[in-house]
Amino acid sequence: MKPKAERKAAPKKKAIRPKRGIRSPVKRPSGPRTKDRQHDFIEDLMAASAQALGLTIDPSWRDSVRFHLRLVLDHAARVDTFELLDDFEPAPVFHA
Repeated sequence: MKPKAERKAAPKKKAIRPKRGIRSPVKRPSGPRTKDRQHDFIEDLMAASAQALGLTIDPSWRDSVRFHLRLVLDHAARVDTFELLDDFEPAPVFHA
């Protein structure tokens, strides 16, 4: 049997934890019209994506699609704000 490949442990860093709660992926001014602007942005993105992909979204599914699209954009914004150090390199081999 081959011995398992040894992994070098990455140095321990303090975990960066995002604030809890759903935030908009784009910082927008606050005020009474903020939700209207965000709603319009999501609606426009849904319409453009459906048109580009040649899909029709059933009206009964629009709320679910809107929710999941907002959720995915929030996750993408959190990943985008996560800072990596300059000396981080991708692992050459992934072992599950």
